[in-house]
Amino acid sequence: MWAYTVGFTVLPHVGGFLGWFLNRKEIPAWYEKLKKPSWCPSRRVFPVAWTMLYTGMGYASYLVWNDLGGCSSKAIVPMGLYGAQLVLNWAWPPLFFGAHNLSMRPQLGPSVPGKMAEKQEEPSNAQNGEPDNAEEGEGKKKKVKREDLPPFEIVTGERLPAIFFKFQFRNVEYSSGRNKTFLCYVVETQGKEPVTSRGYLEDEHAAAHAEMAFFNTILPTCQAGARHDVTWYVSSSPCVTCAQRICEALRKNKGLRLTIMVGRLFMWEEPEMQAALRSMKEAGCKLRIMKPQDFEYVWKNFVEQEEGEEAKSFVPWEDIQENFQYYEEKLAEILH
Repeated sequence: MWAYTVGFTVLPHVGGFLGWFLNRKEIPAWYEKLKKPSWCPSRRVFPVAWTMLYTGMGYASYLVWNDLGGCSSKAIVPMGLYGAQLVLNWAWPPLFFGAHNLSMRPQLGPSVPGKMAEKQEEPSNAQNGEPDNAEEGEGKKKKVKREDLPPFEIVTGERLPAIFFKFQFRNVEYSSGRNKTFLCYVVETQGKEPVTSRGYLEDEHAAAHAEMAFFNTILPTCQAGARHDVTWYVSSSPCVTCAQRICEALRKNKGLRLTIMVGRLFMWEEPEMQAALRSMKEAGCKLRIMKPQDFEYVWKNFVEQEEGEEAKSFVPWEDIQENFQYYEEKLAEILH
């Protein structure tokens, strides 16, 4: 009977593994960009939790099947219901991750999900790069507009508000609530008359990537055929898709030199993300973790100060050096 025990116990894991395998690329490219509540558990928890759940479900189904005499008429209804819920369980990853169907998110109650989906680690929308709205009605209208924005609709400028920098660039280990990419750039064009340009790009919504926007909107405006030394200061490292675009741009444009300074490593535990970081290095991209001095540089050169006030000095957060060393070690492990 041990074969039946093993078979029933392993069966739920088959569909669970296939669901993960088929949609594994959507996690770094889409899921991590979604707004999630501050209490959302780390992605490390999910494999352990689902392994325990599937094992318990499978073994329990064997106990029911065995207690009812195996393939008997008494087992048809309970085992049929179990099979139906198992199929629905397996169908959830493709519907949620593959089809990007947010209506398939877990429901906590009739009125709770919407509120919880908007609850972030930051105390206000302003820290996430969105202005606070005095009236709730106006806020809802603006959110509807956001959903209708085309890809690569981005916010551009020379200096970003201090509150955005303090929240989005903070090099925390778990970046809950930080769902946008802020990219500050310096382009030094080496020609007859050297030109230096600078500015910043901000993701306007989940479908846009600031890294993509740089190649689509900023680089084409630079002098063609000249050498461009580009430095990015980015709140987090590029996703897999953006990494591929970076590699493509470096291979096509031999005059492009790109250095990327990142505050945090995005999804660095995922094998696909590690491979993408290594491919960027092989393509000639210099990838570095931002030191405290780099955060100070961004503060002085890319963060706007209040009008009528003296420029404020950069105040490092408590764990800035510790987190820099943490990410520097992780990046070294990945690239070497």
